[in-house]
Amino acid sequence: MAGYGWDEYDARDGGRQTIHDAGNNIDITTEFVKIPGGFHGGSWGVRIKGTPREDAPFNLLSTVIFYTAMEGLGSLEIINERDSLGIQGTVTIKGQTVELGDFNIDITEGPESNMHPPPTHQSSQDKPLDRTLVASFQVPEEAIWQTKRTSRNFICGKCHILNQYPRLTTSLDRSSSLHSHEERD
Repeated sequence: MAGYGWDEYDARDGGRQTIHDAGNNIDITTEFVKIPGGFHGGSWGVRIKGTPREDAPFNLLSTVIFYTAMEGLGSLEIINERDSLGIQGTVTIKGQTVELGDFNIDITEGPESNMHPPPTHQSSQDKPLDRTLVASFQVPEEAIWQTKRTSRNFICGKCHILNQYPRLTTSLDRSSSLHSHEERD
């Protein structure tokens, strides 16, 4: 990690932060904006954008994994119809807590300028890259602090298809050794 921090920030309106991920050759910018209204002071929107770093290889591959978690009383559930190939279009997570009441989290495709990789690899027939894959599981309260490891193990356990593609498996093995080192620190 080459650094991270807020470029702009106002607790009432939102802000923009940049994460300089030199190890993965990408800078990730997250922008938060508050939209007035509602019963709890407004809604929040977020935009996540990745930009290859100057020293990144031309054929850089990256994946975004977004997860939500609920600590304490409440619920989260995907309201889209499930499809084994993934969900097309906007994914909506319906939630409820005592503090917020009912709420939705919409994960959209974003502007038309967002592009998915072309389906040139044979794996795209099994798991199209223009769809959102969803997995759900519960973690015991005493293991919440291990979310990173637990999520990675869950995802890798569900993605047996990766074993058919040695290049992808090698990347995950490298990632696994990096994560193990980070978790010891």
